[in-house]
Amino acid sequence: VNTVPPQTLVAFKEHGESAVTIGKDLAAMRKGLAELETLGIHMDQVTDELEEEGVASFSDAFTGLLKTIDDRRAACLLELGDLRNGVAARVKALAGADAARRLWQPDPTLWTQDPAGQAEILRRVGWLRAPEKSRKLIPQVQRILADCQKEGYTHALLLGMGGSSLAPEVLRLTFGVQTVNSKSGLDLAILDSTDPLQVRAAAQRAPLAKTLFIVASKSGSTSETQAHLAYFWKRAVHSLGKTQAGRHFVAITDPGSIVEKQARERDFRDVLLADPNVGGRYSALIAFGMLPAALLGLDLDRWLARAESMMSVSEPSVPAGRNPGLVLGAVLGEAALTGRDKLTFITDPELSAFGSWLEQLVAESSGKQGKGIVPVDQETLLPPRNYSQDRLFVYMRLNGSQDQQVKRLQAAGNPALVLPVKDAYELSAEFYRWEVATAIACSLLGVNAFNQPDVQDNKARTQQKIAAFQKTGRLEEGEPIWEGEGGLVYGQEFPGLNGAKTIADVVELFVQQAKAGVDYVALNAYLPRNPRTASKLQKVRSVLLVRSGCATTLGFGPRFLHSTGQLHKGGANNGVFIQITRDPTVDYDIPEQGIRFGTLERAQALGDLEALRSRERRAIRIHLTTADILDLI
Repeated sequence: VNTVPPQTLVAFKEHGESAVTIGKDLAAMRKGLAELETLGIHMDQVTDELEEEGVASFSDAFTGLLKTIDDRRAACLLELGDLRNGVAARVKALAGADAARRLWQPDPTLWTQDPAGQAEILRRVGWLRAPEKSRKLIPQVQRILADCQKEGYTHALLLGMGGSSLAPEVLRLTFGVQTVNSKSGLDLAILDSTDPLQVRAAAQRAPLAKTLFIVASKSGSTSETQAHLAYFWKRAVHSLGKTQAGRHFVAITDPGSIVEKQARERDFRDVLLADPNVGGRYSALIAFGMLPAALLGLDLDRWLARAESMMSVSEPSVPAGRNPGLVLGAVLGEAALTGRDKLTFITDPELSAFGSWLEQLVAESSGKQGKGIVPVDQETLLPPRNYSQDRLFVYMRLNGSQDQQVKRLQAAGNPALVLPVKDAYELSAEFYRWEVATAIACSLLGVNAFNQPDVQDNKARTQQKIAAFQKTGRLEEGEPIWEGEGGLVYGQEFPGLNGAKTIADVVELFVQQAKAGVDYVALNAYLPRNPRTASKLQKVRSVLLVRSGCATTLGFGPRFLHSTGQLHKGGANNGVFIQITRDPTVDYDIPEQGIRFGTLERAQALGDLEALRSRERRAIRIHLTTADILDLI
């Protein structure tokens, strides 16, 4: 083998000539070699030395390659811990079952034998080709940004829930606002709450005349998004007039939805029709993610190219062991089936927003039929001795700020995968990798990755409570099981409750039901999601983590209903749920709906608790009257 160094190749391209010269002027050549002999230069010796040096060089390089492979193998074994043999067997079994081909086909029997479930799956795998199909959206979304910049818009507010809002939030918090053609993109914010204080904060964030509203809903009937649209449309009409109001709205929705109809009737600036064959939590790389990415000023060619690279190594032609999503799915599935069902995300600070998107993808896809993987996002990292045998850690590594902590976890025998991310644009590939992995993991669990059978129950209960409110003027909240200074507690009585003197006593006694290594403790707060409230709740969460020895999660309602809500109701009965409510200090009417945002939020909380209790989940609602959040501990 004769390798050509790049410098030699460049030099030859500049002034080299290609010709067959080996047979030319052989006599002169022989004479030259004979003269070299008289000078003490022996060509036999020269070629022998070159051969020895060349072989040594190749040998050293090959030895280095083997060492690198061995080092990486050792790292992989260390990352997998006690899962390594099981994962190897799972990957082999997936290859034998032709899982990758069946995913792409798609073959719904990979997940379920139920005819209705199979029909749903056939309508939900369009995301597999999303990276290449979404290229056709680039001119449209870039035109929307250019027009808005030209017309003086500076901000955008996305009205959406769950899969319609989580990927845009990741983009905003990871990339910030970029510069496009010497102009700033739009400063994007997300509204995915019915809390009146959060609605007010969104309304006051920027002048309405400089704001573009993005109404994002696949079905179009999402109650929160419809409430947001009604509220902000009325404000826009009042401030700008009906003719101009539509120029401040763009819709992203499935063809034929209520939102498409509303958008066309009100003459919205634009309507992006999403691929109806892609479910909400798998929609990061279609229109729901593409428009926000464009408005923030991302390089869309670069963004999709990274996702396309991951798509290319996820296709059926790639051996199972080299398919990144399939292998990760084998790890997730094997971990969950062997009791390590608390999937704990670790990220470098720059990627911290990614976990909220992963949370919905994993929880809503896997949490059904009494099974599921519990995603744990932004939990305080503790020394390894504090963790039970129910954890699988995954570190999204950008700059290595968590290396030492992860190494300590691995050294203690905890499986802790490290997924290198070279820059923020690599997140498009990670979106894709995790979608494949989740679909594969669900096939191993034997659940349908593409439905959410328990979500509708919560919605129906909420609607029933709103209908009753519209008749009677009040919400039926039931009788408290504990009353004391600072608050009330609702739910089913539990051992020791009668001896509780404070709200902190109630929480401590309730959490004693949680079994370390099996259960998790979920804080579900129907409160405004802002840094101050989140900080206090994280402190409560950290105390409960240490006190119980269990994994902990934190969700803000109603946001989490579109994320982990399916897992809470349909997954294993290993959650201990603490719901937190408080009367709002301000409230706003929802136009044409006969209720206020505060009423909607409370109805959602009551419906949530009722749905949990109907499934015999361990759940209480703590209603704060004068107590502070920190009084819970």
